[in-house]
Amino acid sequence: MLTFNYKIGFLNVVEWIGKGSAPYVMKPNMQVLLNMKLFTSDKELDHFVRPKGSVCLLLPNYLIDLRQSEEMILSNMSRSTRRNIRKAINNEEFILTELKNPTDEEIGKFGEFYNEFANEINIKKCNIGKLKAIRDKGALVISHITNRDDQVLCAHAYLINTKQAYGIYSVLRRYKRGDSQNSQIIGRANKYLDWKNIQSAKKRGCNWYNFGGKLFGEKEQGKNVNQYKKSFGSVNGYDVRIYKANGIRGKLFLLILHFYYKWRRKEEYAFTFETASNSKK
Repeated sequence: MLTFNYKIGFLNVVEWIGKGSAPYVMKPNMQVLLNMKLFTSDKELDHFVRPKGSVCLLLPNYLIDLRQSEEMILSNMSRSTRRNIRKAINNEEFILTELKNPTDEEIGKFGEFYNEFANEINIKKCNIGKLKAIRDKGALVISHITNRDDQVLCAHAYLINTKQAYGIYSVLRRYKRGDSQNSQIIGRANKYLDWKNIQSAKKRGCNWYNFGGKLFGEKEQGKNVNQYKKSFGSVNGYDVRIYKANGIRGKLFLLILHFYYKWRRKEEYAFTFETASNSKK
């Protein structure tokens, strides 16, 4: 079980990855306790019960079973994804870098690249403190693909432990007018990077490569992201985030989180409650 501490705004968070009870009693200066669990099948999910006094978000995810051979993993991919990976392998313009123990400076550079992307598509910025906390536990990998001009085409930050490699942040270079790299090349580089991450996680003894949760809704961008993850021959499992509070600030955060999920992420939140309700039947 992996445990680490970081901040969300003015709140101190204790997060642990894996099943089981809290790793230790919550200290007074910690306001939020977050448990991240992975369920790899519907059968495992049948035992899920939403803990009292918590806020949960449960999402279908996309998993690659790393217990298979590399040949089998490749054969399960869509034809176009395999073709793109093979083209990328033969492309001497793609330069892979894998940072298994990134420095503060390297984490900072990743954060700058990600935040530029986040600003353009209006998503939450990178939590640098969280990445450093995971790094300090020896569980963070940052990987990226650059071209011969030293332009970063895509980059991933993922958490790795004995059970899974879990994608935290993924960022692509935004194609702009006059850019030397077109969107097709950047997309190919990203598929190649995921393939190299899969190989690396398998070598390090992980059972699963976790692309992360399904994006709900009818937006075209979400559909494209889901299709990308499916194209790797992934199978469905489930990620669950279980938030609990300590003290007044922690309880206020959970109240705000509840209404945020209810209004802004209502489809995922509805799925969580429906699933928890069905598991009790």
